[in-house]
Amino acid sequence: MLAASLLMALASGVQAQSITGGLYGRAPTGGDVVIRVTGLDSGFVRDLRPDRDGRYSTAGLNPGQYAVSVVQGGRTIVERTAVVTANVQTPVDVVATAAPGARELGAVRVSANAASTVINPIDVSTPELASRYSMDLVNQLPIGRSMENIALLKSNVRYDSQTTGLVQMGGATSAENRYFYNEFDTTNDRTSMGAQRLPAEAIGETQVLTNSFGASWTNATGGIMAATVRQGGNDFKAGYSLYYTPPTSRLLQPRGHNTLDSAGNYYNYISANSSAASTTQYLWASGALVKDKLFFFALLGNQPPSSATRNTSQYHNESSKRDKNGLLNLTWNLTNNQSINVVGYKDWSSNFTNQYRLNTRYDPSSVGRYYGWSSGPVDTKFLIGNYHWQATDDLGFRLMAGYLGETDYNLSSSDNAKGLPYVESVDPVTQQTYNIGLINSSTTRQPDRYWRRGFKGDMNWQLGDHRIVAGAEHYKHFLSQQWGSPDAGYWTYYQRPNAALSNGATAPADGRYVTQYYDKEGGQFYSVNKAAYLEDYWQTSDRVLLYGGLRYDRYINKDAIGRDFLRLPMLSPRLGLAWDVRGDSSLKIGANLGKYSLSMPSNFSFGVAEARTEWTRYYTYTGMDPTTHAPTGLNQIGDVYQTQYGVPPSAEQIATTNIKAPYQYEAQVYVQMQLTPTWAAQADLSYAKLERIVDDTCYGDAIDAWARSHGYPDYDLDGEKRFTCIEFNPGEPLNVRRDYDGDGKSETLSIPASFYGVPKGQHKYYRLTLDLSHSRSAEEPYYLDISYTWAHEYGNTDGYLDLTRRTAGYIGQTSQFDFPGVMQGATGDLSNDVRHSLTLSGVYYFSTGLRLGSVLSMHTGEPLSCLGTYPNPDDPAYGYATHYCDGKLSTEGSAGRLPFFWALNASIGYDWTFGEHNKLSLDLQMQNVTNRQGITNRNQNYDQGYLTDDGNLPPRSNSYGAPSWQAPRTTSLALRYTFD
Repeated sequence: MLAASLLMALASGVQAQSITGGLYGRAPTGGDVVIRVTGLDSGFVRDLRPDRDGRYSTAGLNPGQYAVSVVQGGRTIVERTAVVTANVQTPVDVVATAAPGARELGAVRVSANAASTVINPIDVSTPELASRYSMDLVNQLPIGRSMENIALLKSNVRYDSQTTGLVQMGGATSAENRYFYNEFDTTNDRTSMGAQRLPAEAIGETQVLTNSFGASWTNATGGIMAATVRQGGNDFKAGYSLYYTPPTSRLLQPRGHNTLDSAGNYYNYISANSSAASTTQYLWASGALVKDKLFFFALLGNQPPSSATRNTSQYHNESSKRDKNGLLNLTWNLTNNQSINVVGYKDWSSNFTNQYRLNTRYDPSSVGRYYGWSSGPVDTKFLIGNYHWQATDDLGFRLMAGYLGETDYNLSSSDNAKGLPYVESVDPVTQQTYNIGLINSSTTRQPDRYWRRGFKGDMNWQLGDHRIVAGAEHYKHFLSQQWGSPDAGYWTYYQRPNAALSNGATAPADGRYVTQYYDKEGGQFYSVNKAAYLEDYWQTSDRVLLYGGLRYDRYINKDAIGRDFLRLPMLSPRLGLAWDVRGDSSLKIGANLGKYSLSMPSNFSFGVAEARTEWTRYYTYTGMDPTTHAPTGLNQIGDVYQTQYGVPPSAEQIATTNIKAPYQYEAQVYVQMQLTPTWAAQADLSYAKLERIVDDTCYGDAIDAWARSHGYPDYDLDGEKRFTCIEFNPGEPLNVRRDYDGDGKSETLSIPASFYGVPKGQHKYYRLTLDLSHSRSAEEPYYLDISYTWAHEYGNTDGYLDLTRRTAGYIGQTSQFDFPGVMQGATGDLSNDVRHSLTLSGVYYFSTGLRLGSVLSMHTGEPLSCLGTYPNPDDPAYGYATHYCDGKLSTEGSAGRLPFFWALNASIGYDWTFGEHNKLSLDLQMQNVTNRQGITNRNQNYDQGYLTDDGNLPPRSNSYGAPSWQAPRTTSLALRYTFD
C-alpha cells in the first residue's frame, strides 16, 4: 500500500511551496534490503531502509532525474528511473519487477520529456489539488510564458479583460491571488495585483492552485501561482534563446479597430497605433563549480530598444523601451541531507515617450508642436535563500529568507516646468476632458520606492502515525509615494449653468466658471504580515490521510508617520482528506474545507492614512492667458472647499473600532484517476462563500442621526469633512469613536447595521471542473488536456475590486458600500458569472522533430449591468453610479450578457539535434490565429450622472453599450539553442 509509506515522509512538498520534491513507494522486504536513491546529474546518493512492510519514503530532493534501486547483499536487484519535480511526492514502486503482473504506475516516468507533460500528478501525500507545468511544455504551447498565461490553461481560471488584465481564480477578483518564487511571496503588495517577476527563461516549472490550499502556504481568498528557479548539475549546459516579435502588419500583427459611440464619436481610437519589431534574448549556462557539491545556473537577458507609436484624440506619442537583467542561482549540497539555494537577480528597464500635440483631433497626420516627454526607469532587485536540512529520519527543517526592491523614477518634462500650470477643459455635451495647456501631466511625482522582506521557517516531525508541521513567517513591506498638483496650479474650465458646487455655492447663470485644484499627498508606509501555523498529517489507515491545519495571521498597517492604524488578527482552521482508493496512487479522492483571509495592501494605507492637503476653489473669469491658457480676471465663488489638511488621521478616524479582517469559507471535493499509463481524468467540485469584507463608507448622515438621537443632539459630522468616509465591515455594527459633544474627549457609539442601512457583502461561487489529460509517451507522442468548467457566481460584491464598475483602484475604498442607495439592486449575477468554459491544449510530436501545438479557449458571455443616476438629488447616492437607469431600478447582471467568446492559438516548431550535445529549436506561434474580433466588454454607464438643469432625468449617454474588442492576432518567433 503506497499511501502508508507517507508515515515516513518528512520535509516534502506536501506543505506550502518547496523547491524540492520527494519519492515514495514499496520495495521487497528483507533484513539487508537497502533502497538507494541516486541523482543522475548531481552525484547525490541517499540510502534508505524500508519498514517491515517494504514501505519507503524520502524528501528534500532537488528536481531532476533519479535512479531508485533495491540493493541486497551488495547487488542491485531492481532499479527504476523517475523524475523528481518540485513540491511533488512521486510514487516509485520498485517491488513490481520482483512481483510479476504487478501494475506499472503511470506516475513513474523514465523519460524527462514525458514527465514534462504530466500536469496533474496524483500525489496522495496531500489533500491539495495542484496543476504543474514544466517550462519545456509551456515553451511549446502558443500561450505566452507568464504565470497568468500558464494558469489560463485550465478552464476554471478566467482572464479579466475588462478591468485588470490579470487572472481570477476561485471566484475571487484578480487582486486576491498570491505569487511565489522559490517559496518567497513576491505578490505586488503595493496594490495586491500581479507580482514582481523573474524572467520566464529562468523558471523550471510552475504550480497553480486555484483554491483550498493548506495552512502553511499563505492566506489568500483567490489562488496561488508558484514557480521554481532552474538549478545546475554536474554536467555543463549552456544555451541561447531569442524571441522576436515582428512589427505591426496586416498579416502577422494587425491593428485593432476603432469603436464609435451612438453619435458617431470615437469611444476607442486605436487604428493608428503601431509597434516596431522587438527582440528579447537570453544567454544562460549551468554546471558544477565543485563536482557533486556546488552548482550554478546563470542567466543574462537583454531587450534592445524597441519603439511604438500611440495616438489619442489630442496627442501623438512616440515611445521606446528596453530591458537588461541578470540572474544567478547557486545550489550547495552541504551533505546528502543539507542543501542551500541562493538566487540573486537584478533588472534595469526603461521607457521614454515623446509627446506631440495633434493640430486636428484624431488625425495622426496633423502632428504639431512638441508637447513634452515622460520616462519611467525602473530598477528591480531580488535575493532569495532556501535552506533544507533532513536532520534525522524523523525530523526535517526548512528556512527561507527573501528580499525584493523596486524603484520607479516617474520622470517627465512637467518636472522641469515648475512655473507652468496644468489646464484642461470639460466639453459641456460629452463631458469629456481635454488638456489645453502647455504641460502634459496634471501631477508632479517623486520616485516611488517599494521593498518587501520575508522570512519563513518550519519543522517537520514524524511522530508515529502523525507528521507534524510547525512554522512561522514574517513579511514586512515598505512603500514611499509622494505626488501632487503643479505648483503653478491645476485649472479646469466648465460650462454648467447654475450647477451646485461642492462648497455649497452655485455656478453663474451663464455656466462659465473655472476650478483651481490643489493636492499634495504621500508619505512612507509600512505594513507587516505575521503568521504562525500548525499542521497534522495523520495516516489513519493504510490508505487514508487526514489533514488538520490551523493558521494565525496578524495584518498590521501603518500610517504616513509610522503609527499602527489597523491590527487585524485572523485564525484560519483547515481540514483535508486524501484517500488512496486502490493503494497504488492511481485513484485519489480528496476533500478540503477551510477558512481563508487576505491582508490589505500598501496603497490601502496610502489611500486612507496618508498625509494629504487637498482643496478646491471656484472662480468666475474674464479671460485666458494666450500662452498658458490659464484663466485671468478671477473672482472667487464662495469659500474654499478643503477636504484634507496635511496630517494623517488617527486610527479611530480611519476605521470603526470593531473592524475585523475579511474572510471566506471554501469547500472542495475532487477525484483523480489514472485511466491508463498515459491517460488521466479529474473532477473537482468547489464552493466559496464570502463572510466578511473590508471597505469604506461615507454615509455621514446616518452617523449624525444616530448620535443626535442618542445623547448628542448638536453633533454634526460635516464639521469634520475629512472623516466622513470610514473603513468598516459592511453589514456589521459600526463602533464609531468621535468627539460627539465637543469637549475634546472621544466617545464610542455603536450603530446597528439595520439602522445604517448598508447591507453585508455577499458573494457565493459554485464550480465544477472536469479534466481529461494525456501525457506524452514513445508509443503515443502527444500531449493533450481538455478542461471544462461550469460555474455560477452570485452576490452584491466581487471582493477586493469593484469589477461591476470596472474599478481597479484602491482596495478597501470602492464606492459600492458608500451609501444605501448605491447598494440598491446590487445583488445578482456578478461580473465573473461565466457559466461554461472550455480550454483545449495540445502538442503533437512527429518523429522527424516537427511539433504542432494549439490552444483553444471558449466561454459563454459575462453578465452586464446598467449603471446610472440615482433619481433623488437629495439622497447621498446622487452622483454615484447606481443600478438606476432612466429612473428605473435594475439589478446586478440583468442588462444582458456579452457574446460567446472563443480564441484559437496555434504553433509549429521543429527540433534539430547536431551531434551528441547540440540541439536547436525553432517555434512560430500565433495567438488569435483567425484574427477574430469578438466583443469582450461594453460600457455599462447609462448616463452622465446628474439630472438636467430643469430637474429631469439625464439623457442616455452616447457611449452606453459601446463595445471593446478581442485583441487582434499576434505572432512571435522563438529560437533556442542548447548545448548539453
